[in-house]
Amino acid sequence: MADKKIIAPKQVRVGQWEGYKNEPWLKQDKKDVTVMFNFVERRKSMFLSAYFTRKGMNFIDMGDHVKEDVSYGKMYGNRMQCNPIYFTSGSLIRNLIKIEKETGLSKKEISKKYIFLSGGGQCGPCRYGMYPQEYLKVLNEAGYDNFRILIFGSDLGQEEGTENDAFKFNLLFRINLAIALILADLFHAAECSLMAYAENTEGVEDLLLECEQIVLRAFEKPRYFLAVPKALKKVNKKLTAVKLKNNQKPLIFVTGEFFANLAHNDGNYNLRRFITSEGCEVIPGNFTQRTLYDNWRRSVEAKRGMKYAETKEEYKFHKKFLKKQKMSSWVVNKIYSSYVKALKPEEFRARTEMMDVDKMSNLAKDFYHPEIFGGEGNLEIAEAIDHAQRDEIDGFISSKPFGCMPSSGVSDGVQSKIMHMYPNLNFLSIETSGDNDVSILSRVSMLLLKAKQRRESIDKEKANLKE
Repeated sequence: MADKKIIAPKQVRVGQWEGYKNEPWLKQDKKDVTVMFNFVERRKSMFLSAYFTRKGMNFIDMGDHVKEDVSYGKMYGNRMQCNPIYFTSGSLIRNLIKIEKETGLSKKEISKKYIFLSGGGQCGPCRYGMYPQEYLKVLNEAGYDNFRILIFGSDLGQEEGTENDAFKFNLLFRINLAIALILADLFHAAECSLMAYAENTEGVEDLLLECEQIVLRAFEKPRYFLAVPKALKKVNKKLTAVKLKNNQKPLIFVTGEFFANLAHNDGNYNLRRFITSEGCEVIPGNFTQRTLYDNWRRSVEAKRGMKYAETKEEYKFHKKFLKKQKMSSWVVNKIYSSYVKALKPEEFRARTEMMDVDKMSNLAKDFYHPEIFGGEGNLEIAEAIDHAQRDEIDGFISSKPFGCMPSSGVSDGVQSKIMHMYPNLNFLSIETSGDNDVSILSRVSMLLLKAKQRRESIDKEKANLKE
């Protein structure tokens, strides 16, 4: 045994590993590269495609997430992560494999001809912090070496970029992204209302698709700021033509980690559609609201930075950042209110109201410090207190990915105190994993049963008062 030869490893890693490389996308390659993207759910991606159409860029809208994405994400990704990262990275691999089969291109050629654009950089304590490198890890493990990605909100996507960059996360792109999110929110609100109260739901989905295309064509026009409001007014006439019931169904509020709350597809078991199909009305999930919360969070951080700045330069930096966040929120609110005014969603019972984030922060500050950021922070606690005090909803669901750190600290921790204070709140916390829909939806069904019983009791009391 002593004479046995020891074989040295073929590869020896030297020094600190700096992560996977991500080569820049340069102007000279712009015409030869196709941008791939999807943002949480199909409507957001669809409306954002108008920006790339106007720019004359090659793009692939990957659309909604499907169950199969989880398998691809787990196959090539790291273990014990939450399902949003499995869904998003798995969706990319699924679409690349599809491209490979349909075009006959090799993996190496695909890595040169395609690029992935997404959001979510380093803005949270768990999965967001690992998104950029996790995407690259999954791509490399699947054989797509040197595939390039652009992630805004991370160091893999600078806001202005350099002169040689083919794509920049500049102000124009951000405005178009905001508009895409707002339009998606409004159509989601229309769906939640019409599918709950239409006298005949047959044809409603087709009508919504038709209306989406009307607005998309308007958004693709060079003068879209004028075209989109006109298109929304046209859509209003079509949607208000749908005959609605006058009754009030059990009203359910859903909140939680933004992907598990706002995916509206297999990523969260089509949760709101399930609730509607079970005979209840669900309050729409508003991504614009989450955008404003993020701006508010950054504003609070900037104010703290100004307060504790050690130099004039540091103070000026935070002051400038605060001004930027306030301007961003002003623009988003302005666009949102103008589009709501054009669409007139109240005429077909759609709910588009947004909460006052400052008010919500004060409401929950005694139970969860407003400056403990990560996930939804104290927002979910505030929502629970607000709805419990107003006593207008029949069910409250908190949806989060399995093992989500911030959401678990809120839903499984602080919320127990809130439930003790407000036993009238019909509360349910669920953990999504992408593949346990039967178990999760059965628990949701139990909450909906309680919600229906509560609504029946309220209706009986009203009827007795009339008599």
